[in-house]
Amino acid sequence: MRTPDEPTIDTLARTDNGYRARSLCLVDHQPADITITVDSEGRFLSTVCVFDQMSLSWHLLLRADHLDYSRLPADPGHPDTLEAVRERMRELHATAVWVASAARHVGPRW
Repeated sequence: MRTPDEPTIDTLARTDNGYRARSLCLVDHQPADITITVDSEGRFLSTVCVFDQMSLSWHLLLRADHLDYSRLPADPGHPDTLEAVRERMRELHATAVWVASAARHVGPRW
């Protein structure tokens, strides 16, 4: 199985008080896991974790929430919700790529 370069979301998983979206993709040529969890008021928490092939473990690269980006639609059943989450996922992916690329180009600081 090949990990896609860009995040893809086909469905939203309902939770007790909202929904969750998750996608595996590549961030700066490394496997990444992007997760967005939305509550019933549209507030959300998102994380981008990147897999370190040297230590064989996942590391947090980016964390963002509704204070960093606008809120998401609260109703997972509404037709526009999936597209709004896809757009947010693309924004998070682009930010994570920028962070990882900048860190790689700067190199170790110590």
